[in-house]
Amino acid sequence: MIDSLDNYGIFVKFMKSRKFLWDIHIITKFVIDIGLSLCSFYLAYHIRFYNKLFTYFIPPIKGIPPIEIYHKFIPYFLISCVLSYIFCGNYKKQILRIFDEFVISIKTSFVLLVLLFATSFFYRSYEYSRMFMLLVAAVNFWLLFLWHVLITYMYQKYTKYIFGKPRVGFVCSEEKKKKIINLLKHNKSIKKFFLTKFSTKEEILNFINQRKISELVISYEMFSTNIFQSTLAELSLSDIPIKVFVSLPINLSETMIDASLGIPVVSLEPLSLTGLNFFIKRTIDIIVSILVLSISFVPLLFVGYLIFLFDGLPIFYIHKRVGYNGKVFNCVKFRTMVKDAHKMWWDLLKYSERGDKVFKLKNDPRVTPLGRWLRKFSIDEFPQFFNVLKGEMSIVGPRPQIVEEVSFYDSYSKRRLMVLPGLTGLWQISGRADTGFEEMLDLDLYYLENWSLGLDLEIIVKTIFAIFSKKGAY
Repeated sequence: MIDSLDNYGIFVKFMKSRKFLWDIHIITKFVIDIGLSLCSFYLAYHIRFYNKLFTYFIPPIKGIPPIEIYHKFIPYFLISCVLSYIFCGNYKKQILRIFDEFVISIKTSFVLLVLLFATSFFYRSYEYSRMFMLLVAAVNFWLLFLWHVLITYMYQKYTKYIFGKPRVGFVCSEEKKKKIINLLKHNKSIKKFFLTKFSTKEEILNFINQRKISELVISYEMFSTNIFQSTLAELSLSDIPIKVFVSLPINLSETMIDASLGIPVVSLEPLSLTGLNFFIKRTIDIIVSILVLSISFVPLLFVGYLIFLFDGLPIFYIHKRVGYNGKVFNCVKFRTMVKDAHKMWWDLLKYSERGDKVFKLKNDPRVTPLGRWLRKFSIDEFPQFFNVLKGEMSIVGPRPQIVEEVSFYDSYSKRRLMVLPGLTGLWQISGRADTGFEEMLDLDLYYLENWSLGLDLEIIVKTIFAIFSKKGAY
């Protein structure tokens, strides 16, 4: 009887554990994904053949096929769905930002479309409509994306209701504590606790118990081998996820566990913003730049005329900036300052409101009245889309630095020169000119080490709001 009660207690504890909730989350997500796939199939069929507005513009050339013929294709369709969902990482053990979810949904629908075209090519019993396949991929994208956002929101809300806000404990140095606080200052979804001094395993365990830590992030260099191993052994029996923050003095960021040598080692991979990722990012840069410059060409001509009318020539300000791998390039902007303003830089540096490493002055006497207005809405930076087209800049990336500022860099800070500088970045959505030098470097390095298409998309959307907020724009 006592054994039965003990087993029941263990079962109840497991039912309330984060692992159990995550498993339920993934299973529910997958099952509903399959159901929504079938919905997208029937919706696409209805839109393609029975929606009057759609068929008016794109009529079905071969008539309306009976639904029974399309029923025969459903097994191949569902197999394609499952393969694309798994291949594109929809069920990995991680919570994605909404923009990363958006990108994965696009990738999933694209892979699904390719699989459907390939399947229809080999499955010759009937020539299925290509427009139907395009529609089913498009409908599937929206259903999948909205559902994934909803279930993620529900999971986070429910776990917060059951366990409260995640209580994250950081075991790290005082220096690293300051950086973590700075990077997570806008994150209101977790409670942060820090342990910066300890000498025994018991002190760490007391910290966890007293603070009721639900997730532990430890800095490996703070530990001796014995304390590290004994602490992990003790915590492995609990339900507390453990993450190790490893600081390595190298210019690489992605790591993976590799046991190919017969021993567990950490394999270091190049930065994610290389190879195919770089090609995709560069392609997007070119397409978006052409679109933006085409749409804004006439308004930009008008801005140039206003600068000429009020401040004379030159209209553009061309300045040397340090870009990818330390290469110096000519950065183009609309002129917003008096002529020869750069000659006054060293004289005004001591008045900088961001310290002596990066110059920013709120009431800079060199800025013209028109220039101040252009800066508020970042209109002066639109000509930099030409730098993007030339491959000297990207739409999203670290802030392009002037040569004098780079002279203050140490070897660690120079890592930000490993990617193309950007028109906007994390610094732009975090206060723009109000961002301090050290914080700007931390944000740029965070971007460098955590790049994704979703992060780029998030930055672009938030930049629009940052521009209209006018915070830090001077």
